Amino acid sequence: MRIGYGNHKVRILSPKSNWTHRLGRWLFDKISSGLPPHYDIEPLRKIILLNLITLFGSIFLVLLSAITLVQGNHALAAVDLVIALFLIGLLYYLRKKKNHQVVGIIGTVTIGIFYVFLVAHGGMGQTAYIWSFTYPLIALFLLGTKKGSWFSLVLLGMIYILFALGSKVAMVTSYRIDLILRFMPAYFIIYLFALIMEQLRTIVQSRLKISNFELEEALRVLQVKTNELTVSNQELQFEIARREHIAKALRKSEGFLEDVIESIQDGISVLNPDLTIRHTNGVMKSWYLENLPLVGKKCFECYHNQKVPCERCPTLRTLKSGRAERETVPGLPGSPVEWLELYCFPIKDKETGEVTGVVEFVRDITRHKNLERQLAQAERMDSIGRLAGGVAHDFNNILMGIQGRVALMILDVDPDHPFFEHLNGIDTYVKNASELTGQLLGFARGGKYEVKVTDLNKLIHDNLIMFGRTKKELRVKSALQADLWAAEVDQVQLSQVFLNLFVNAWEAMPAGGELSVKTENTHIDRNILKMHGLPAGKYIKIEVIDSGIGIDEDTQSRIFDPFFTTKGLGKGTGLGLASTYGIVKNHKGVITVDSCPGQGTTFTIYLTASEKAAVEEKKSVGTVVNGSETVLLVDDEDMIVDVGSQILKRLGYHVLTAKNGMEALEMYATRQNEIDCIILDMVMPDQNGGETYDRLKQLNGDIKVLLSSGYTRDGQASEILKRGCNGFIQKPFTMEKLSCKIREVLGK
Repeated sequence: MRIGYGNHKVRILSPKSNWTHRLGRWLFDKISSGLPPHYDIEPLRKIILLNLITLFGSIFLVLLSAITLVQGNHALAAVDLVIALFLIGLLYYLRKKKNHQVVGIIGTVTIGIFYVFLVAHGGMGQTAYIWSFTYPLIALFLLGTKKGSWFSLVLLGMIYILFALGSKVAMVTSYRIDLILRFMPAYFIIYLFALIMEQLRTIVQSRLKISNFELEEALRVLQVKTNELTVSNQELQFEIARREHIAKALRKSEGFLEDVIESIQDGISVLNPDLTIRHTNGVMKSWYLENLPLVGKKCFECYHNQKVPCERCPTLRTLKSGRAERETVPGLPGSPVEWLELYCFPIKDKETGEVTGVVEFVRDITRHKNLERQLAQAERMDSIGRLAGGVAHDFNNILMGIQGRVALMILDVDPDHPFFEHLNGIDTYVKNASELTGQLLGFARGGKYEVKVTDLNKLIHDNLIMFGRTKKELRVKSALQADLWAAEVDQVQLSQVFLNLFVNAWEAMPAGGELSVKTENTHIDRNILKMHGLPAGKYIKIEVIDSGIGIDEDTQSRIFDPFFTTKGLGKGTGLGLASTYGIVKNHKGVITVDSCPGQGTTFTIYLTASEKAAVEEKKSVGTVVNGSETVLLVDDEDMIVDVGSQILKRLGYHVLTAKNGMEALEMYATRQNEIDCIILDMVMPDQNGGETYDRLKQLNGDIKVLLSSGYTRDGQASEILKRGCNGFIQKPFTMEKLSCKIREVLGK
């Protein structure tokens, strides 16, 4: 019976088949004298045959003994029983000793004697002689051809002796002559048949031995080969395991190198000698997304959109020289990567030293290039600014002299006088020239003079309303954040910035359009902070937007340069946006431009927010206010001292003058109780206005000082005002403005 379990079949013996199996094993164990089935075939064959002969012979003799005993032939019964017991003894001996040769000889002799006895006795109907025909088969099979032949012939001789004695001896059976004559040929035929069969068996067995030997030899060779194959298989398994370990280590190493290459934030590109890209990292892929995949293509095709190698290719130089090369190359047009710094390193064969490839190390230097450009522009503008500031300072002093003289002449001339109109014209021209120097000073970043906490929404609104009244062809809009933070600025300078931007927008919309201004509180993006070197914090964002003709990229790169203008000759000074840039920078702010031709322009300003609240100031009335106090006028320019003294006297003041700081200190030290107010110039030789003010402050902590200057740098005026100075007036100033400022200072 078979039971299926998965893909396997299990044979289970039934109780009946199990019993027969055990019986078969028991019988084989008995007839083989306990030898296993795989024992040597020759002795196993003889032992089995001897056991069968002795077993069946014993059984037969016991039965024959019983029969003869019943017939009354006690002698034959006794002989049969004795021989049966002898055979049983041989069976027992054979099982114990397993000596088939001794048992074979004894058994053969015993059987021969038994057959002689049977022939002599005759048996029933004189047929017992028939058993002797089996003797050659038994003798030859048990003892071999030589011994078996001798034993067979001996038995034949003894039988013929019995045949001869049969008529003479009473105990020997007498046989017929025809039987005796037929017996010998029959016996010889059986003997010859047995001999031939034994010879054939011997030959077959010999050949089987040879075949078995050859088979064993083949098996031995097979075993050797199997062992060799096993060893080779083990070696192969070891080699496979070793190679798998190496491959795993190689994959791990390659993975580590890949991770290292991918972690580098610069571009890595590996090239073959024919400039075919072999490997790149993720940075290169992100820079050249439009040309993916990169591997397998030529570098000049992917990185420069060219069909031939670049003219100044550093990779070709490295392949030729075997040395590292460097070059600055442009990025792809339209890519955020505008400039790249390219280092080329040769890959060399360790044995031959031949260059087998190139590693390109690529760094994005766009920001560095922009910073260089900005630095160069800043240095250029700073140099020009210093020149412009110096020119503006001297020019303002000259204008101050002209304006003062004109103002004094207007006071002495009747309005009906023919020169009165000319004098007013000169006064107007001086004011226009003053505005031009104001532009120069703004560009030169001449400092914030009167810094006040200002509501920028109000300042923008006032300037926008004033500008909108004069430009009716524009649609003026504003979106000002209600809770806008205050800023500490020079209101006059910021007003100039807004008017410059408004005028620039108006000029960009010759056929009319829309001008809008937006404000909001913000925190500047980290990249903008880093690019412009600004600290993190709260900022006010101001956008001036127009729907004009727009600005191309080349113009944008130069738009804040001094004296740059897109207008025709004589139609623009090129200082408007330059002064705007300078004023915003001087307020530690940022101004940017975003524009495309035909899509309008947006100027964006970022100014630092103040934690203080804006305070609205009362506007002074533009009229002359007289006084009677004593004023000390300090200035190193004779022209300013001369004109200023006369103006102050016409305003009713007593005037004292000093040409420098040291002279002013000496005069104030001796006439302190007499002097009510000091008008102090900022820029003087030997001892400037700031140093003079500090020393005057030491003499009198309550001193009243009005600063005056045509130009200052780096916020000097603002710093002095923070130290307690009472006010500031910008040259050139009018008599009305001077009179109001003096009264303002004396009233503090």
